[in-house]
Formats: sequence, structure tokens, C-alpha cells
Amino acid sequence: MDKFIPLDIPLDKVLEFAENRPLELFKLVRNIIENEVGQVYDVEVYEKYFDPKDMDIVIEYFVKCSLGELSLKIIYSRDPMKTLNKYYDYEKSIKSRSHGNY
Repeated sequence: MDKFIPLDIPLDKVLEFAENRPLELFKLVRNIIENEVGQVYDVEVYEKYFDPKDMDIVIEYFVKCSLGELSLKIIYSRDPMKTLNKYYDYEKSIKSRSHGNY
């Protein structure tokens, strides 16, 4: 089940952290995340997506927390649902290329 929580992170911060320091971006929202899922034990970056045309950004993390393991995405977009669908299409294309299904 997807849950969207609006965040107040300016684009310049998202861009600054997304490319080179995505774990720093997670730290900005860690308290919000822990309010939802309990204590966070470990975080790793899984994938990053950037659409410069629409200025859409998705950073997906794998999080180990009190609830177990889960996937968490930070999305910067005017239309988060549309961006999430674009991200899933991007992710599928990566997986099909890595399995030789061009």
C-alpha cells in the first residue's frame, strides 16, 4: 500500500542531495519516517530516477525498521502518482535490459 506524505524540501536541496548524497536526503525526513514505521535500523539506496524535462525525481531506499524491511521512495514532482508510474516503467526497463530482454 502506497502512502504519500507531503514534504517541505526545496528543489535545490533535493537536487543537491539526490545525485551525490541520497542518504543525506533521507536524514532530512528520518523523523517523519520513524513516526510512520517505528525505529529505522538501516537504510540503503536502491535506485534513483530523474526526468529533467518534467523535473521529476524519485529516490528509492530499502529500509530495515521495526515493521521489518520495506521500500520507501522520496518523490519530487508536481504529480507524484504520474511520476511513480514513470519510475516503475523505468525500473522495468532496467530489469529487462539486465536480463537480456531488449
